[in-house]
Amino acid sequence: MYTTTEVQTMNCGDTYSMLYGCIVSRLVRHLGVDGERAAREGTRRFGRDRATTSRNTHLAHNLKINMLSLFTMFHDLPGDPRFRRELQELNPQERVSHTLVCPMADTWRHYGVMNIGRMYCEEFHSACYGSYAYGYAAVNLGKTLTQEGDEYCAFNVVLRPENLPDELKPVCFEEYDPCYTKPEVVVPEVQAKPGFSLLGIKLYYYLLEATAEQLGEKGIQIVNLGLADFAEVTADIIRRRANELGNTVTEQYAGNNSLFGFTVLDDPRWQKYSKYNAQQRFEEHYCSNLQRLFTT
Repeated sequence: MYTTTEVQTMNCGDTYSMLYGCIVSRLVRHLGVDGERAAREGTRRFGRDRATTSRNTHLAHNLKINMLSLFTMFHDLPGDPRFRRELQELNPQERVSHTLVCPMADTWRHYGVMNIGRMYCEEFHSACYGSYAYGYAAVNLGKTLTQEGDEYCAFNVVLRPENLPDELKPVCFEEYDPCYTKPEVVVPEVQAKPGFSLLGIKLYYYLLEATAEQLGEKGIQIVNLGLADFAEVTADIIRRRANELGNTVTEQYAGNNSLFGFTVLDDPRWQKYSKYNAQQRFEEHYCSNLQRLFTT
């Protein structure tokens, strides 16, 4: 039986996955290759933002910018109890692993948007992991669970000091910094709702931004439709899991198990992501619809 915290993590993780699935599905369905191009660009921007945030956190704690730091220090999301991985290698220069069970892939499969999930896999990981290491990390994603026929995700992420300019070698590797003293760092525990909701803000914003830049008002209107779809899917995810676990869905339960609750207007984290009336659009097309679904 899952704990209350684990249930919240699963609900937030699945709805986060479908934030992407709903918006990008609409873009591709209505706008074809132009919609896909905008979605891929937005995904890359999201990956670069997430990478920069991680790198800045690591630098602030005097950590080296390498693969060991990237995959072990200051995670921005909690672990999902359903996730399964085989880790072959992890050291400052490389991380080699197989993902055996990916809740994101399972969610995209359940809602029939595996092709959309594949786009996320193709664009996000390379943009994020590569950007974290100043553009010098090589990212090989040879297999993914979002690809039909692949039985696992095969990650090989490599950062070699030989490929770095001299000024970055001491930033990334201890052996090039003889005066370096490795810090003792206490890494705080990550909570599901604040972690997933912040990434949800960023993911939505960059999809909106890239779409608005490339496709203008017609693209923005399609994103609005995706947000309305997302409200419906959020309600389905929360109710379906509650039914499976024998939980009663009250308004409070629904708010606790969704990414944002029923409003985002009092959330200061949106200030950096405010162009194109992003926050107001989210409130109108997602939050108001979600509240209607749980209060009527």
